[in-house]
Amino acid sequence: MDLNPRLLAFLEHEMKQIVEDRKRDPEDRSHASAVLERIEGEIEWEEEQQLQP
Repeated sequence: MDLNPRLLAFLEHEMKQIVEDRKRDPEDRSHASAVLERIEGEIEWEEEQQLQP
């Protein structure tokens, strides 16, 4: 799946909301945390690609 920077930012925001919501099911929060880690890695990779000439 090709995710552009805008979609990555949206997903990052939504996953953070789930992770921080103490009322959510712990399993949902755990899944969101794992997804958030992958999203943050993808954002870092995208930023590194933009810095290369």
